[in-house]
Amino acid sequence: MSDTDEHGRSALNAAVDATIIAVRRMFYVLGDDIDRTEGPIEFTFHTGATLLLDAGVDGTELRIGAAPWRDPFEPLVDPVNIEYVAISGKYTAFDVTDEPPYDSLLGRRVDAVSVLPLPDGRPQAATLYLGEALVKAESIADELIVTLSPA
Repeated sequence: MSDTDEHGRSALNAAVDATIIAVRRMFYVLGDDIDRTEGPIEFTFHTGATLLLDAGVDGTELRIGAAPWRDPFEPLVDPVNIEYVAISGKYTAFDVTDEPPYDSLLGRRVDAVSVLPLPDGRPQAATLYLGEALVKAESIADELIVTLSPA
């Protein structure tokens, strides 16, 4: 995800009128423990387009992208990376399309989107409006907090 394209806003705007067909969340995994409280969210639409929302490296900016999330450790073959992941863990993608509460998003059309900007104009949060439901993704202290309000 880059700063070009007005901080990814065209990827966000491209979601308008698209129907959600899949949802992935990236959760932090350490051994057998999975932290499902935060992490990037990715939508796939009937058009084939992708919308990825993630916390920026500065801990305040919301990163918005049109490419699917890619695991920076895959393939996990480097001994240094293998040791690091064993000790510290890593984000891992999970298809949550059929899991509550994400299952309520399947087949919903994005009617509108909005962005909450930081003082310098970069996005801090974005909301997808899906009829009576909404999805808000907000970068807070290096974490992406996702709030779902199903109809």
